[in-house]
Amino acid sequence: MTEQYSSFNRKQTPLHPRSKPLSHLIISSLLPLLCLIAAGMPVWAEASAQVAAQQAATNQLDLSYNLDLARPTTHLMEVEITATRVKESSLEFAMPAWAPGRYAIYDFAKNVQEFTAQGASGQNLPWMQTDKQTWRVDTRNCGGSVRVRYKVFGNNLSGSFSQFDASHANINGASVFMYLVGHKPNPLHLSIQAPPGWKIISGFSLSLAQNSFQIPNYDILVDTPLEISANCSVTSFEEDGKTFRVAIHSYDNEDKNRSALIDGLKKIVHSEMAMMPLPDFSQYTFIFHFAPDAGMGDGMEHLNSTQIIVPGSLSGGGLSEALEIAAHEFFHLWNVKRLRPAVLGPFDYSKEVYTKSLWFVEGVTTYYAYLNLLRCGLWTRQDFLRRMASEIQTIRYDPGRKLMSAESSSFHAWFFDRSPQMQETNFANTTISYYDKGALLGMLLDLAIRSRTDGKKSLADVLRLMYQEFYESPPASYYLRGRGYKGRDILDAIDQVAGSNFTRFFQCYVAGTTPLPYDKIFLKAGLTLHVGVSPGTPPSLGVYTQPANTGVKIVDVVPGSPADRAGLSRDDILIAVDDRSLATEGLGDRLSIYPVGADVPFEVERHQHRQIIFVKLGPPIPNVFSIDRLRGATKEEIEIRREWLRRN
Repeated sequence: MTEQYSSFNRKQTPLHPRSKPLSHLIISSLLPLLCLIAAGMPVWAEASAQVAAQQAATNQLDLSYNLDLARPTTHLMEVEITATRVKESSLEFAMPAWAPGRYAIYDFAKNVQEFTAQGASGQNLPWMQTDKQTWRVDTRNCGGSVRVRYKVFGNNLSGSFSQFDASHANINGASVFMYLVGHKPNPLHLSIQAPPGWKIISGFSLSLAQNSFQIPNYDILVDTPLEISANCSVTSFEEDGKTFRVAIHSYDNEDKNRSALIDGLKKIVHSEMAMMPLPDFSQYTFIFHFAPDAGMGDGMEHLNSTQIIVPGSLSGGGLSEALEIAAHEFFHLWNVKRLRPAVLGPFDYSKEVYTKSLWFVEGVTTYYAYLNLLRCGLWTRQDFLRRMASEIQTIRYDPGRKLMSAESSSFHAWFFDRSPQMQETNFANTTISYYDKGALLGMLLDLAIRSRTDGKKSLADVLRLMYQEFYESPPASYYLRGRGYKGRDILDAIDQVAGSNFTRFFQCYVAGTTPLPYDKIFLKAGLTLHVGVSPGTPPSLGVYTQPANTGVKIVDVVPGSPADRAGLSRDDILIAVDDRSLATEGLGDRLSIYPVGADVPFEVERHQHRQIIFVKLGPPIPNVFSIDRLRGATKEEIEIRREWLRRN
């Protein structure tokens, strides 16, 4: 996911295995038991394994989901879930509280309405809502079958929510489909009733007319977005035996820029697939929305697709933004969708799941998106170095860098990752982005590994090693293959690849808040960080402001800044500087006439009363950051730099 806005048989995608008969499921579930008995398993373990096998067969339900999109102008999607072979006395239907890839509690159940439940003969079944997201249906007299119906309101175009209107239905499954508690591993069938002429685009099938899909489990259902529309163009290309589709939902007909978008995607896909193991799918779908009325951009990674929302049009600057987000989201198909922290698949949708590794999941993905934009030729070396210097500048002036580590930012993402806030917070001064810090850690780790191995290894070798160890291994659950990793596993893999100990690096810069060692590590690649002030930069005050009718309103005060020391406060309105109005001229322009250290009187309105507060202005804040070649670099340093910045 991006804020701005993640060895199978390669001939068969893991997303579409054929349905297995019940007898196969019973035999498969007993195989581990038989193996354990043959190996001389203790009696108590033998009994536990047998119970587990019996429960796996007993709890299997036949599940069918139907999505009816009958009335687009109401924004109401009608969902029907049918469960047969029901033997339990009750079933719980639950709406997820969050969606994987967006670490925030959204409580999708708030948009559910008109819930009903019926038995095999159409009789109404008793039900009750046990908490904000769970409906418990009494199934004692259901006749072996339960049919639940409900409606969901959806009118938000984003990577997390769903939108249903006259132009399309964009479905993110967690916001629409309930799951049966205890039955997420069960295979299910999905049918879609779309308006006439609307195409169905998803990672389930290459067909645009197919409206019925067999799906391995609930996690796969909600990890496969649907774009259902009459106004969506679809183009395909091939890369290394895989089919890639580009679906564009837009209100403009911009053929020239559509071609440029597809050409750019081809380059990104080629570069990233050359870097990582061949992915275990037969097809991948890019779903783009170019929406002039979108409040902000977004991107969300999925197992064999991604959904990307770009404000504005493809021609109006949207092309470069779309490609940058695509480079990030496509790399996620390795880093987080398959190689993943232990809690990120299979998922607990009922509550927060915590990991300290989002800096690696998102930040390292950001870094490799940038690097592959360079390698595939969409960016120049100057573009790449400017972007990394910009990331350094962002962290340098983020007050939270002194308080929050990369691991802490990952762990506390549930507070601030587009999470709804009902109270004012001090996040601007206490938090950092695991995207920004993680991208910088990725860069520094990459260069440090290259330096310690004389250019023979890189961070990419760490990713490939972890992918092999944790993903290309026997499944630990019903969800995909392989198993999730713990935070310590990242350090162990780096140590193994580098043949060197990175424990102190992790203690200081990943788990700690020690300033990042740019100079020390850049030196190993014949580089240096330049920080300066552009001409005409005014002395610093240390506030963030927004326009107000009578001047500018302070929305945040930087801790330790001149404004902080003088006693200026959030919500103060700055009326004038030395009797010169701030309603008619910018704050920076007013401050530019003063020298550093000047005591300047500000007219301040606070709680409808005006007063004069003097502020001693500080030095201009450096605003020029660049990563430059170091004169006198050795041949070894130059070679590390050359290989790092190489083009494919």
